[in-house]
Amino acid sequence: MADHPLKLARLRKILRSFGVEEDPSRGRGSHTVFFKQIEGGWNTYPVPTSRSDVGQPYVRGCRKKFLLTAEDGVSDEEFYGAG
Repeated sequence: MADHPLKLARLRKILRSFGVEEDPSRGRGSHTVFFKQIEGGWNTYPVPTSRSDVGQPYVRGCRKKFLLTAEDGVSDEEFYGAG
């Protein structure tokens, strides 16, 4: 299964299940910011909120940034089935 677009609410739920949080102070702009502490530093990733679906490049970017890819030990099935 390749990465594919997701509804923002679904992406939020999946990321939350992996310990990724959302910056509540960024709730009314064109983008929201997700963040997680990894290896002593903070990884952040902005995601647009202006469309009903979050595009595949952003979903893939989140997975890479927060170490949620198959290379990191999280299969596509595990990622998309989370939440």
